[in-house]
Amino acid sequence: MPASAKLGQNFLHNKNIAAKIINAFLPQTGAVLEIGPGPGILSGLLLEHVPAERVTLVEIDRFLAGELRKRFGDPPRIIEEDILKIDLARLYPQDRVAVVGNLPYHISKELIDWFICQRGRISAAVLMLQKDFVDKVLAVPGGKKYNAQSVLFQLLFRTRRCFHVPAGAFSPAPRIMSTVITVQPADITLAGAAGEFYPFVKLCFAERRKTLWNNLSPHYGAAALQAAFAVAAIPAQARAEQLPARTFHEVFLALSASTWP
Repeated sequence: MPASAKLGQNFLHNKNIAAKIINAFLPQTGAVLEIGPGPGILSGLLLEHVPAERVTLVEIDRFLAGELRKRFGDPPRIIEEDILKIDLARLYPQDRVAVVGNLPYHISKELIDWFICQRGRISAAVLMLQKDFVDKVLAVPGGKKYNAQSVLFQLLFRTRRCFHVPAGAFSPAPRIMSTVITVQPADITLAGAAGEFYPFVKLCFAERRKTLWNNLSPHYGAAALQAAFAVAAIPAQARAEQLPARTFHEVFLALSASTWP
């Protein structure tokens, strides 16, 4: 079956790699959701270990969704929809779900933002992403790859690199290497303000050449910034790319106490 360039499809065909991904994902005792199953190489292995009635496959491609129904029947539940438009609270109003998938590379940034928004309904995940993108999401302070998404993802999730996947494991073969990661929600509460915190961190990185103070000063008074910087124990000349993830939360909380709308 031909892959769609428009949908960023690169089908995993290496059965050994597929088995390693499923082994990293198991065991799972609750609901399971697979993103972008494609021809179903992961789905088939998954259904050998997880009862079909607990499995949901989300596939945007109409033809592939039809083929999956022919192959696996019902259950599993097969949803023909864009994963970015799915609200897990609607699918799982009372439960959390474990997620697995070979994520489309052309929407990697949007998918990680989706994970951030859906965090409350995700119990664990094993994801395959472009290696360069994983390097950005897990980048450490001090480098050019470290950004606002890195900060929020690292605060909200505990992530581990499992293994790399060569281009030859896919059809068609992409021009890049992939990386499989495990993801679990971290034990942190953003003071009920996660929806406000992410825009705040993006503001901190608005102009990377500027200091954190200069990025924030158009939006906060000098006194409030001085107090927040003191709480977080950071110098006025610090740049956002130099600070660990938790420091942004400390500054945010200090500023929220008096000035954040």
